[in-house]
Amino acid sequence: MLKNVAIPVFVALLAVAGCAGRTSTEPSASVPAPADVGGTWTGTLQTGAPVMMVLEQTGPSVTGTLQVPGRPDISGPIEGKVEGNTVKLMERSGSRRAPLLTVRGDQITGFVGGTTLDLRRSR
Repeated sequence: MLKNVAIPVFVALLAVAGCAGRTSTEPSASVPAPADVGGTWTGTLQTGAPVMMVLEQTGPSVTGTLQVPGRPDISGPIEGKVEGNTVKLMERSGSRRAPLLTVRGDQITGFVGGTTLDLRRSR
């Protein structure tokens, strides 16, 4: 009789021990590394106005300045975050949020202050 009870108990213990050692096989969500946006960027707005943006980057955090002659509404100190190939910038005062900008290597494009922005990194 003891044999008849011992075998099922042993099998049950093996099953529990096997489950305890398992880890989830579900894939984890992968967050893309932030694009490198540090440096001096120059270009134009769609209106032809010249633009210069200087950015310093630490991990995903970005600070810097945006200068557009004749456009004090979008010029000044900026800060933001880089997520993958997207940059989210805003004035440091927090009073105005800039739309998302897209990074492709040494090019940043997007829509700022009601017009299209096209910048190239100076090397």
